[in-house]
Amino acid sequence: MPESTDKGGRKPRVTDADLLDVFRETADPVLSTAEVSDALPIKRRGTLNRLRALEDAGELDSKQIGGRNTVWWVTDEPGESRPESDPTGSVGGSPETTLDAESDDLDTEETPTVDEGLPDEKVRKETARDPDDLAGDVRSYLEANDIPPKTEHGRDAVIDVFRYLREHGTAKTGAIKEALAPDHADRYSSEKAMWESVRRYLEDVPGIEKAGYGEYGYAGDESVRETLLEDGGT
Repeated sequence: MPESTDKGGRKPRVTDADLLDVFRETADPVLSTAEVSDALPIKRRGTLNRLRALEDAGELDSKQIGGRNTVWWVTDEPGESRPESDPTGSVGGSPETTLDAESDDLDTEETPTVDEGLPDEKVRKETARDPDDLAGDVRSYLEANDIPPKTEHGRDAVIDVFRYLREHGTAKTGAIKEALAPDHADRYSSEKAMWESVRRYLEDVPGIEKAGYGEYGYAGDESVRETLLEDGGT
């Protein structure tokens, strides 16, 4: 059993063995970061960090598809041959991307194409299950219309607020900050710093609206899509 790649003092809720079991218990030859995250009680950015650590430890390999998505698979054991269905061929190792670029990929999740290596069935599955397509459209809208914040990490935080409200409907600012600040601790010194950098722009984001004092709400997917269509954001 591989040792945990978590370097912190606390024992992780999910061990490396638990994470590797996600791959061993599926019939799919490869899994995306989103698929692994959905199978575990940890968030996507945390999942991505754990996957990269396991790749560095030689337990996993990865490959970029569609120019932005990354798929992962368990490294062959000595003496074992790679399954015929494995689409990766001889390509291995860590993709030459930065953490900021990968985080952006998690927002946009472009659909892989058949000629880039994934079996047809896998492509259909990726296309059908992408839950963040609307969030990616909103991010594209913000970029196309030059709506602040204009930094990558600022837009990451705004899109995370969008996702949170889309899931919860209405939420107090305190709940939003508490839920999202840990994911942005590498960029902001505190919950307050993160919130102050994005709150003034939230009402410019399609679907986000003030719901009362210290409270924000989500206007619904239909309202968001109408805004994107009217302003040419898709």
